[in-house]
Amino acid sequence: MPFAAQLGHWRKHAHTHPAFTTRLVIIGLIAATAVLMSYLDLATLAAGLGLFLWGMQYLEKGIKQLSGGKLGRWLQQATRTRPRAILFGAATTATVQSSSLMTLLSMSFVSAGLVTLPAGIALLFGANLGTTTGAWLMATFGLSFDLARYAMPFLAAGLLGARLLPKSLRGYAHLLMGIGLLFLGIDFMKLGFSAWQDSLSLAGLAGTQFWHWPLYVLFGVIATVVMQSSHATLLIILTALASGQLDYLPALAVAVGANVGTTVTALLGALGASTAAQRLAGAHIVFNLLTAGVALTLLLPLAWLVDFSSTLIGIDADAWPLKLALFHTLFNVLGIVLMLPFITPLAKWLERLLPSPAHHLDRAQARYLDASALQHSDTALSALDQECRRLERRAYHLLCNALLIHSADALGHLPTREKVEQAIDSQHWPAVNERYHERIKPLLSEILAFYARLEVPMADDQQAYLEARLQQTFRLVEAVRFGEVLQRSLLRHTAPDSPLREGHDALRLALAKGLNYLNRRSEENTVSTSTLAEPIYTASQFWQEETARRLRQQRLTPAQASTLMNDFHQASRLIDALMPSMASEWQYHPSPD
Repeated sequence: MPFAAQLGHWRKHAHTHPAFTTRLVIIGLIAATAVLMSYLDLATLAAGLGLFLWGMQYLEKGIKQLSGGKLGRWLQQATRTRPRAILFGAATTATVQSSSLMTLLSMSFVSAGLVTLPAGIALLFGANLGTTTGAWLMATFGLSFDLARYAMPFLAAGLLGARLLPKSLRGYAHLLMGIGLLFLGIDFMKLGFSAWQDSLSLAGLAGTQFWHWPLYVLFGVIATVVMQSSHATLLIILTALASGQLDYLPALAVAVGANVGTTVTALLGALGASTAAQRLAGAHIVFNLLTAGVALTLLLPLAWLVDFSSTLIGIDADAWPLKLALFHTLFNVLGIVLMLPFITPLAKWLERLLPSPAHHLDRAQARYLDASALQHSDTALSALDQECRRLERRAYHLLCNALLIHSADALGHLPTREKVEQAIDSQHWPAVNERYHERIKPLLSEILAFYARLEVPMADDQQAYLEARLQQTFRLVEAVRFGEVLQRSLLRHTAPDSPLREGHDALRLALAKGLNYLNRRSEENTVSTSTLAEPIYTASQFWQEETARRLRQQRLTPAQASTLMNDFHQASRLIDALMPSMASEWQYHPSPD
């Protein structure tokens, strides 16, 4: 069984048997606790690593809360050119200190269509460069200062802020807590390695010859995959290097492996995601594997270049952590220089390798509601907006079906009286209710399920946009239900000699004109409410008087007159349900154009 299928089967089994999964977790925790209690120095090391990862989670959470919708807009502006995209990816990753977060965000933006694939690839290149700043910070400050002293004020301020600040400002508290936990984690890691200095040597993991270096790369990959953080792996390498646990050249090889390990995060994020996200994950894997291969092949020349550069910029010959940070930066820059000219060919190759399966999808299946879109408010709103527009187009076609008019004759161009007055074969038109359950309700269910999973912080204008968009969708579905009732009445009076056929044709033509106008102008959000309602209002006014006249002339029975007036009333309710979709004034515009 393929790995992805096994993973899916395990997740399904775990979901079906939560008690079984819970027992496994409890047993694992008890076993880990017993081991750590037996080796308190190992517990100190593990605690430091846990605090470091916990601090990164708070840092990411704070950045997300404070960015609101701004990160998406900055990203769109920054990806207009590839150099700007690389710089933005580097700067953002340096700020957030998480290349994994930037990778997942880039995947979600590409998946939502807010960023092109080549621009997303350039962002990932920048993210790899930005993650090197973490090694510089840890090598410069983390290993030479008593960070525990500085961690406590940050933690205290963060905890108080989380309690006292309003929800909109709580991101600042999470930033402070994240910084404090990072500092405390680094200090605990140093203590753990110091205690193990005489009893542990990471150099014992493999030999020191050139052909042993791939084993160190593998160690870096495994450590990064397990901890889901290349920063945590680099912290282990730096502290081990500073305390003499690890030799210099093997440490460089482990750093290369840490870079490769980040591709697993991208790969996991692409499982079940859209084709666009899978393409970007593929680009991330290609870039990191190629960069790692070049770095490992040129390890000795790069080490010499690090020594030469260190002399020029004033780094001491035995300042191994700083040299490791410099190496980490140099081989990522080398990878960017090698891959930059091939961004477009790489994007085209990935598009051929992973073609869009949109035309194979079930018509009721959502196309844009990927789990990756939930990473950020902009991508989530863009995905919801695109899916709501798909539902909107389906609803327009279904309303044409309710009016017994072909969509091409109503939506493609302005409907004419000749088209409306053509003979109607009642057997040709399926029931609206049947089509609603096939094409509208499943998609609406997926939209609501996605909305229920939306937990990212939003700015006020984003929240207003979301509420207006959902209200529009609900009213559109309501219009379809009115169309269902209207269709049943129209089907009973399709004969050319029916006393209601002329009135029904006027009603159908008026509603078709409204749908045509709505379909043409809804993309611009500029539809006038009065223009949309004018055809059915005019027809309703005329036929109210005409019905009374024909009733007096006994050309209509009271039952037929009542049916016609009820149908016009139903048509007015249908138009009223469509009104809010155009009356809303959108304040949030994710598109940079």
